[in-house]
Order: sequence, then structure tokens, then C-alpha cells
Amino acid sequence: MALQFDKLEAQIVQLGKTLAERGQSAAEELRGAVNLLSQLNDLDAIWEQIKIARRNDAGFRGAAPFDEPINQPIPLPALPSRATLFAADGSQIYPDLHAPAPYWLTNIGVFVYHHGTDALPEMISEPQLFFQDEDVRAPDGQLLPAAVINARRTVYELQFLAKVVTERQHSAPPLVAMSDGPLLHMPFGKEIPDAKQLEADYHEAFDFLMDAEAALLGYVDRPSSRFVLYTLYLMTLAPEEITAANLAMVRLEGMTDADLYKPLLPCGARSGMMVQQSPLNKDYKDRFGPAHEIIFFYLNTAAHGQAPYLARVEIPQWVARNKALVDAVHA
Repeated sequence: MALQFDKLEAQIVQLGKTLAERGQSAAEELRGAVNLLSQLNDLDAIWEQIKIARRNDAGFRGAAPFDEPINQPIPLPALPSRATLFAADGSQIYPDLHAPAPYWLTNIGVFVYHHGTDALPEMISEPQLFFQDEDVRAPDGQLLPAAVINARRTVYELQFLAKVVTERQHSAPPLVAMSDGPLLHMPFGKEIPDAKQLEADYHEAFDFLMDAEAALLGYVDRPSSRFVLYTLYLMTLAPEEITAANLAMVRLEGMTDADLYKPLLPCGARSGMMVQQSPLNKDYKDRFGPAHEIIFFYLNTAAHGQAPYLARVEIPQWVARNKALVDAVHA
């Protein structure tokens, strides 16, 4: 049946007016949030509210200051004269029920760049093909689902990155080990048959990188996180109002932390370091040691004259406590 556009014209006009009103309201809310952030100079006061939320089991999932102000830009530090950069990424082919033979494949690559020297970059890859029944089928006999392949590829990426860095740990420092995507991954669920082993392998790779004194980072190119916005909302509540029900009422449609920091961060500047308050990050810290807790900051990667483009950079606590490594990551 044909669509009669003439009958939609009035509705489309009303849609445009509604969107314009929403845009104006969202802009006003963002200005209010930016203004509130500018007033958050007392890190102890923020932590006090977070501690109340913890005591009340309020399910707070926002950001806590690490050891820097969260409302002041930190300018771009000088680039090291020498450094060795390792950047890892991976891809996969999932098992196909209709293929002549069941198999799946991962291909992990690490790019090594010798900054400050004439040495050529290196590209190292490690493909793995899995085709034995025990490798391609779950305990119930079904082909492994995509979630299992994704979890294993994630671990393989960090393992291979740690392997390459360890083999070249005497390269020119600082060593910067870059992983594509967050370091604080969603927990491996019940559908992952070897979840515990994968988790142990993942954190063992952390330890290898820490022993090599490498600055591990996870780079999130298009962050949609709202950790700081949740913290701003928490700061508007009186202590007796910090409950799970009240925190669940926050509405942040269309607004992200990146929107919040775009007016604050000039080209090349970063935010202060923060800690995501989540059960998974607490688990990293409690089970594998404080060095494994994930810290993050927002970074304006735009060049001068360009519109702000924010990324989220995640680093483990062992990097966050070494200001020279933090500066190397930032630069």
C-alpha cells in the first residue's frame, strides 16, 4: 500500500517542533551539568557521597576521583624523545552451521612503532584455527556461540600483546602497550564454559605487562559512558536521599560524559583520572590486587582548529600511580 505523504505533513511539522524543543531542553541541561562540574572542587566531598551510596547499597555506578581534580583540564605533556609503542587488535571468523567443516579462527596483530628512531615499524600477527570437536562445540554439542569466540579473542589479544612486549621489554622506554577497546570488559557470563580460566589468563597478561614496566592502556574511540554524569547527579542528593530508588530515577537521555567535557578540554588536554564504581572493577581490585583496578580519563584527540573529539582511555592502577607513565600515555 502506498504511503500518503500529504497526510503526514502536519505530523512531520509537529515532529520537527518537538525535536527542536527537546534539543533546547537538552542544551539547557548540559549547561547546568557543566556548571555543576565546575563547582566540584572538593574531592573529599565527592568521596563522602560515594561512601554513603556504598553503605546504603544504592547501586551507584558513577566515577570517583582518583588523585586529581575532575573539573580541570590537564594540558598535553611534552612528547618523549624516545618510546616504543605496541598496539594490538584482533578479528575472528565465527563457526558456521552450514559450512562443510565446523571451525572458527582468530587473527591477532601487534603493531610495534619505534618512536624517535629510524627503525622501521614491525607488524606481527598470530592466526589460530580451531577445528577439533572439543574446540568448536559447547558441552551440549552445539557450535560455540559468538559470545564465547568474542571472549576468547579478547583474552588472546591481551596475551599476545603481553608476549610481544615481554620479548621486547629492553626496547627504548617508555613502553606503551595499547589495546583496542576497554580494559574493564563485561564479565564473562554463564554461557562461557571456560570463563574462570579466561579470566585468570586475562589478568595474568596484566601481570606480565606490569613486570615489563609497560604502560598498558585501553582506547575507547567513541565513548558513550555517563560515569561522571551519574556522579554529578549523586552530588545533588542530600545524604538521606541517596538510595537505590533515587539513583535509578536519573534520566540522561542523549547526554554523555563526552558532551560534558567537550567545553572543558582544549585540543590535546585530558580530564583528571577517575575510578569507575562498579562490581566488576571492585572484583578486579579485590581478587587480583589493587594494581589491576581500572582508572580512566577523557582525552580530546582533536588537532588545533578541529571540533573536539573525545576518547576514553583506560589504564590499570599500576600505570595511574606512575606519573611518568601517565604522561607518556597522554602524550
